[in-house]
Amino acid sequence: MAKKEDKKFKDYIDYESPIIKFLNGEQTKLAEEHLKIIKALRINKHMTAKEIHDLYIDEETKKHTYTIKTIYRYLEKLEETDLVKISGHRLTKGKRLSEQLYTRTANIFFKAKKEEVYPEHAEKRKESLKKLHIVLQEIDDSPVIDYKEFEDLLIQKFDYEQEFNKEVVEVISKNKVLTELYSNMDIDFVNYINDLASTLLVLIKKPDLIKKIQKIYKE
Repeated sequence: MAKKEDKKFKDYIDYESPIIKFLNGEQTKLAEEHLKIIKALRINKHMTAKEIHDLYIDEETKKHTYTIKTIYRYLEKLEETDLVKISGHRLTKGKRLSEQLYTRTANIFFKAKKEEVYPEHAEKRKESLKKLHIVLQEIDDSPVIDYKEFEDLLIQKFDYEQEFNKEVVEVISKNKVLTELYSNMDIDFVNYINDLASTLLVLIKKPDLIKKIQKIYKE
């Protein structure tokens, strides 16, 4: 059991999170709903319910926007979906009772595809592609290839990006240098780097697809 000491308290830690966890649709949606807790535990690692409660203080009134009971309900729900776990306890000087400590079930969460979280996203993406087809047609004098061919090309690109993104993530957990690098990165930056890497890998490894995309405008 690891022990973290402070002049006012001692933390006894008996669970340390693994580096990476792949979330399903339900977990991703819940993590987004309680992003403040999820992000705070990424930074602070181990927190008491009271510390988490203090995340919800209104800056103007200096009062909590939720009761501590609500926070416990949130934590219980996050535990049930395996996003948060009790990681130990804290002994505070002058207090007889210890406080439970909470942590994430992984240092880095990789979200499920948006289609798994929000089924309506697939329809929105399709609608976006239709509008993009019109935009490209209007900003250039050259005619654009027909919509079905255009849609197929971009869906292929999106699918390859997802495939390469997963490959990048799988390498992270096996590579010591990358594990250390990613452990110190903010999750938003992690996602940005992975998306950028995935896009570049499509450009590098799928030249035939890129050549087809380059010919979206008919000659």
